Amino acid sequence: MTHLIRSGLALLIALAATTAPAASDDTRQACVFDPVGADGFVYDLFRDYAVQAREWGYDLDIRAYTDEAVAANDLKAGKCDMAVLSGVRTRQFVKFAGSLDMAGGLQHYADMRKAIGAMSGPKAAPLMRANGYEVAGVVPLGKVFLFARDRAHLASLDKLAGKRIAILEYDRASRLITEEAGASPVPASIASLGPLFNNGSADLTYAPAIAYAPLELGQGVTPDGGMANFVLAMLSGQIVIHRDRFDADFGARSRAWVFDTLFDTTLARARKAENALDDDLWVAVSEQQTTQYRAMFRRVREQLWREEWYSHRMQRLLKKIRCAGDAGLAECSQESEGGTVY
Repeated sequence: MTHLIRSGLALLIALAATTAPAASDDTRQACVFDPVGADGFVYDLFRDYAVQAREWGYDLDIRAYTDEAVAANDLKAGKCDMAVLSGVRTRQFVKFAGSLDMAGGLQHYADMRKAIGAMSGPKAAPLMRANGYEVAGVVPLGKVFLFARDRAHLASLDKLAGKRIAILEYDRASRLITEEAGASPVPASIASLGPLFNNGSADLTYAPAIAYAPLELGQGVTPDGGMANFVLAMLSGQIVIHRDRFDADFGARSRAWVFDTLFDTTLARARKAENALDDDLWVAVSEQQTTQYRAMFRRVREQLWREEWYSHRMQRLLKKIRCAGDAGLAECSQESEGGTVY
């Protein structure tokens, strides 16, 4: 009799296991920042990621955020298991990965591919983790350009003196560059950059081409403005996770998949947005101006090196990439950012 009871109980347990619904532990909250919300291309791109995540055993409950600060704070508070943020915002979680978006860090998409490829490989894995967080994927969101309500302000670096530039309030590099140029910083969030520029509270601001339409920058640029054809920085989108809420190998697997699958898709969207801008908007930057801009950015990055604002490892990596692409750059033989490259 005892044997029969035990057998019956074992059968009931087995049946319960086969008919029970999927465990709720497999669901993770994903908080995605996109200025346009659920209709934006970042959110749309992440849905492809969510499909792949199911194959890894995770059902992602995706929530769209139009305010990046709220998304970052919810990640900190544990309300999000993962979040999609800009690299500038990621710096507070994983400094190495977040330093990719540094001022004047990279100028060309080929170099961006090298940097993100290195970040996504196994050798960089320890650097992609910090303080219980891990960056589980990086994609390029485009080159960042300077927009002006009056294109005459872009004629030379001297023309920026005394002007008001809307900058991200949490990005120290932008403040230092603005002050180095003799301009006045106007602190803003991503959501308020556009309104401040469009209503004339700021004379200039910066953004990637993919943000031109969402931020309605055309209102501020029209009719006399333009954008300088000089790359201030490269913007990235980064997936940040709480490490203890995912399998130990999730981050590495995710980084490799994102680089192999989403890099080219995202880059194509960034290029399309740049090509869609009216040719008349672009203001040519002379070789002399380019040299001046690069020197200014180098001075600011050197100060930030001393302050350890950026990751030294990332600063060194990007300098090596820049010099590999153009060995004639003055900085390659200078002691800045950790020493000479050649």
